[in-house]
Amino acid sequence: MFKVLTIAGSDNSGGAGIQADLKVFTALNVYGMAVITSLTAQNTTGVKDIYPVNGDFVFKQIETIAGDIGLDSVKTGMLLTIDVVEAVSVAVKQFKMKNLVVDTVFKSKNGKDLLSENAIDVYIKKLLPEALVITPNIPEAEIISGLEIKTLDDMKKAAKEIQKINKGYVVLKGGHLVQDGETVDIVYDGKDFIELRFPYVKTKNTHGTGCTYSAAIAAYLAKTKKPLKSIKLAKAYLHGAIENSLNIGKGHGPLNHNWLISCSY
Repeated sequence: MFKVLTIAGSDNSGGAGIQADLKVFTALNVYGMAVITSLTAQNTTGVKDIYPVNGDFVFKQIETIAGDIGLDSVKTGMLLTIDVVEAVSVAVKQFKMKNLVVDTVFKSKNGKDLLSENAIDVYIKKLLPEALVITPNIPEAEIISGLEIKTLDDMKKAAKEIQKINKGYVVLKGGHLVQDGETVDIVYDGKDFIELRFPYVKTKNTHGTGCTYSAAIAAYLAKTKKPLKSIKLAKAYLHGAIENSLNIGKGHGPLNHNWLISCSY
């Protein structure tokens, strides 16, 4: 069975973070493992508080898994602090992690910082160059590229700048820029731009979309070893999870990570 690791924060409400990632791994039939970088107190209305895990312990969690079980792919989510970013960057190199998907988690939907300001430079210089796939949304892409993004052409320019960092694949998510009733993600591999277009689903239940997308890419990477195919399959899975999202809680409800399993019965 293919083995996939998520390195991310815990979401006690179950809609995002490692909880969402592990649901995705189960739905896509890979063996899921988790390294916890932080504990959060959150629900569908937002992140209320965060308790960080120190970098040394994050490294030990990775070390115990890599030295025993092995890894077919890895994704990172919320890393929060500079010492965790440093620890993960060292571990990625030391344990020769292939098929690394970096979900650039900077802020929560309600504006809570999920990566400290003093960690951003180290994150860009040390972690992003190791990624096979980087999955920023538009606000994150603006920070990484230093460019303002208002149009589809702006997205392509930013993706091109970001790809210079990792020399792999950039998936610039267009959920913040709906055009003609569609969401458009820009995928750039250093040569070609691919537009992934899906009908916009009008719903407030979008908690954990970024986590779900990157986890699905990691799962498919473990199985196929083909980045572009994995990205396309992951986008289709995400779209189904949003279409079948769950009306839970008073705010932004979670996606239905089990929609593929539900449809099989």
